[in-house]
Amino acid sequence: MRVTVIHLASALLSLGLCAAPLPSFAQDRSPWLPPPSLEQPVAPLPPPGVARPEARPPPRSPLPPLLTRSLSLPAGVVTLQWGAGFAYSTLGSLGFSRSDGGLGLSFDLSAGLGKHLQLDFGTGLRFGTLLAADRYGRVFRDDVFQTGNRFIGNPWLKLRYSFLDDGAQPFSVGVEALLQAPIAEASAWSVGVGVPLQLALPSARLRIESGVFMQFVLSEGSTIRNVLNIPVRLLLGVSQGFAVGIVSGVQLGNAFRSDATEPNVQLGLVLRGRVSASVEISGQAMFPAASPAGLDAYGFGLALTHRVR
Repeated sequence: MRVTVIHLASALLSLGLCAAPLPSFAQDRSPWLPPPSLEQPVAPLPPPGVARPEARPPPRSPLPPLLTRSLSLPAGVVTLQWGAGFAYSTLGSLGFSRSDGGLGLSFDLSAGLGKHLQLDFGTGLRFGTLLAADRYGRVFRDDVFQTGNRFIGNPWLKLRYSFLDDGAQPFSVGVEALLQAPIAEASAWSVGVGVPLQLALPSARLRIESGVFMQFVLSEGSTIRNVLNIPVRLLLGVSQGFAVGIVSGVQLGNAFRSDATEPNVQLGLVLRGRVSASVEISGQAMFPAASPAGLDAYGFGLALTHRVR
């Protein structure tokens, strides 16, 4: 009987051990070890005497955004410029004794057609037609000679191709052709050619624009048959979003002819601000004939430039 009880107890003990769950050693981890998903690889330490490389911020452009622009827009990029100008003159250089003032509106569109190729279109409206006040709304842009002084400015098309304009060097040069239609009364067709130049100086935060432009009036009855224009524009970056500049240049009517006019020197001041990555506001004050006519005429302009794709 004693043996039977012992055997029965042994059997029950064996069944209890088999039914009890065994500890899961695969899921049991020491409390000081992180879960596998949180374990990060540790970078090897550099050899003794060698400093660990430090993270550096991305390099910044040496020129402010207002100064980093090419002679031609990239393909698919379009800029629109709306301008308003005011002109005033005593008209002393024209033989009049009275003073006069006028307002003007300008519209300019530029589009990148392909690599280094750009198309420009422009026109304007004048209120006070003799003064062509719309020209002052074209801030920091090439001046186009207009035949006739009427309410609407003759529209023009310009095609420009730029060389050495990939951003690898500070100097850029291009060629361009101009066609102007005689929409205004008492005006004529005109064509033009030019060589625009641009020089960027990162150490001085300065951009210089110049060139040589020649425009021909296709009319035997016009007193001005051609105009030679050599502009000089300097733009200095004060900060990342603000720049000041000087606009000047020399214009000569009937160049290389016996009836050539006296050289006309322009002089003006430009302020330019960056509102956002795609919007700029510019203003200028200019004497269109600082010499030889004197300071009897001047004008002011304000322009809004919007860059779209």
